[in-house]
Amino acid sequence: GAPRGESVRVTLAAVDEGILQLTKFQSPDPKAHYFGRRALGVGIRDDYGRLLNPNLGAAATPRQGGDSLGGEGLTVVPTKTVALWSGLVKLDGRGRANIPLDVPDFNGELRLMAVAWSETALGSDDTPVTVRDPVVADLTLPRFLAPGDEAFATLRVDNIEGAAGTYQVSLAGSGATRAQAAPQRLALQKGGNQTIRIPVTAPVAGIGKLTLNVTGPNLTLAHAYDIEARAPFLPMTTVQMESQARGATYSLTAAALSAFQPQQAKAIVSYSNLAGLDPAPLLDSLERYPYGCTEQLVSVAMPLLYANVLAPQAGRTRDVRLNPRLNDVVTKLLDRQTPDGAFGLWRAGDGAANPWLGAYAADFLLRAQAAGLVVPAAPMEDVYKGLRAIARLDDFSSVAYDFEVYRWVGNPDSKALLRSRASAYALHVLAKAGKADVGQVRYFHDARLSAEPSPLARAQIGAALAHLGDRARARSAFRAAEQALGYRNPGDYYQSPVRDTAGVLALVAEAAKDDASLNAIIQRLTRRLGNDQPRADQLMTQEQAQLLMAANALMRTAGPVLVSVNGQPAGPMSAFEAVVSQLQRAITFRNDGTGAVWRSLTVSGAPLTAPPASSNGLSIGKRVFRLDGGLADLDAVRQGERVIVALSGTPEGQRLYPAAIIDLLPAGLEIESILGPSDGQGVPQYDGRVVNGPFAWIGRISDTRITEKRDDRFVAALDVQGGGYTVAYVARAVTPGSYTLPGAMIEDMYKPGVGGRSATGRIRVAAR
Repeated sequence: GAPRGESVRVTLAAVDEGILQLTKFQSPDPKAHYFGRRALGVGIRDDYGRLLNPNLGAAATPRQGGDSLGGEGLTVVPTKTVALWSGLVKLDGRGRANIPLDVPDFNGELRLMAVAWSETALGSDDTPVTVRDPVVADLTLPRFLAPGDEAFATLRVDNIEGAAGTYQVSLAGSGATRAQAAPQRLALQKGGNQTIRIPVTAPVAGIGKLTLNVTGPNLTLAHAYDIEARAPFLPMTTVQMESQARGATYSLTAAALSAFQPQQAKAIVSYSNLAGLDPAPLLDSLERYPYGCTEQLVSVAMPLLYANVLAPQAGRTRDVRLNPRLNDVVTKLLDRQTPDGAFGLWRAGDGAANPWLGAYAADFLLRAQAAGLVVPAAPMEDVYKGLRAIARLDDFSSVAYDFEVYRWVGNPDSKALLRSRASAYALHVLAKAGKADVGQVRYFHDARLSAEPSPLARAQIGAALAHLGDRARARSAFRAAEQALGYRNPGDYYQSPVRDTAGVLALVAEAAKDDASLNAIIQRLTRRLGNDQPRADQLMTQEQAQLLMAANALMRTAGPVLVSVNGQPAGPMSAFEAVVSQLQRAITFRNDGTGAVWRSLTVSGAPLTAPPASSNGLSIGKRVFRLDGGLADLDAVRQGERVIVALSGTPEGQRLYPAAIIDLLPAGLEIESILGPSDGQGVPQYDGRVVNGPFAWIGRISDTRITEKRDDRFVAALDVQGGGYTVAYVARAVTPGSYTLPGAMIEDMYKPGVGGRSATGRIRVAAR
């Protein structure tokens, strides 16, 4: 019925009906959209609401979406879905078109949804289509496995339209998985079905494939399922740094990786003569960092602006994918910005970031703009507006930052100190952007610098003065920064003496390009940093980022490093990467330079054996309950049964711990829902009453910044202080078998080594 002379175009979608039912998706109806009767729009204004506290009626912010929290998830899952779309297709003169649909290995129902239009007409239709084999073989698997697990895959064979007779089924595993069963023969009448269970194991971590073959009268079927064998323990990293004398050799053998999962571990040997300031392990650690709040996002991305400059020093080639990755970071930060120029900690407007962090994010965006990345001008003007508000010590009210400082015994931090160091950083960024008031920066130097205890803040004022051309005051501020090194402020969880030393060194080295009188300070700071720097795996993101910034600034003064690998020269400042399969023979490194060099060995991977339970500053315990509040019998959880996993612990002392919790699931369980404070004990109401939720027997459930349920883990971010914490989620036992029950882990996101781990166990899911 197309109008004469008009061209008709159509789109066709074919989507799994199960997905559409779950999401309550309605087929497209352009006629109703364009020509349907519109309801009268009515607006209601309730003046009584003006008498109420607006904060009490504010819409709740979903506490999800941490972007990069808790590490990498699963690479593949055995579940297959279908969602196909044809794109625009033009019909021929008879109003017809042939549209091929490449339907994958699938048994189920698809909904075909077509929308057609011409210059003056619309049309649409949908219809269900059943896609299946004559004999349907449906294999139910867990979403993943772990080495040492034994799952029982459920195979149901339905003879819907096939001939009656004997059918042979076999399941074979390859890669990281094995199927422990011989081929089986099933006698099936037409319309009959049988169900069998097949043991499936994972001898090693990695990606596996299970292939199901069904043969019978005039029928041959093959189905493939990808499944990941994920290590049951979170990755660990160790770094060893030693001096290697001229002419000395070092051999890397397979023993270095013997404690890690085969084919999953990595060793990096790198050399530097910057007194242990080695870019390779620092870049490697930042690239693997599993969290994604604004501070961590910037700390990971800031050095990557110079990674291709540092790449030869770290023995790496230029990474062509770096700019798209950095552009993504810029986009994420701008998505977290509000019109006043403030940045949220996890999302726009959350008010959880402090003003110093706002200046840190602005510093990154300004550097990204200078590096040629696309940073729109309008948001940057908002950024500068926010920085000007931060730079005013007497008025921060116009920007949505958190100015509170949590107090406890032994915490020297205060609101005044927070404002002072944030103001210094804001003035530094404004000066680099050419937006600073020189009188304001000079006033800070002349009237406030001696009262500012932070070495980094003093150096930032010095760098701002250097950008503004006041070199006398800049040198004075840099000398004051050097004198203040060693300062500690446990209330500022971004601060450490190493962070300050590296940050001051980077700022002085940058200013020294135009002022050679600063070279003596650079030499003293370099020696101090080499003596004080801990291992790369013990550094927080701020320290790693500032050390890499210092390495970038010092590259021009560092001499060459000459190293041979198995007798072959590897070039200056080289690094060598190897996985376990490459370490069947020893790899020998010789220092061919004129003096000693620093060697770093970075080994990372998932351990072979369960790490022991531990507690350092934070503790964590895991309990598994039945829905009635009794402890679940982990040796006899029934398939289909729901359990509640509660994670709780206490901090040491009264300081604030910005913490992350990661709880890897056993392979036979899947998370159904996450419990919140309203589900626990003692929930305060707006009218002053305190009521108990449906799971009050758990106790008080903590409020969190972020919670996520994933295919293979539960993750959360929360602030821990004082009396302890509890988080919980509901999981369902879905696949029979015996599985490793990993220990849960909590760690301070800014203080490596501060955290805890619960004990590892086993859980058995019995078939229903």
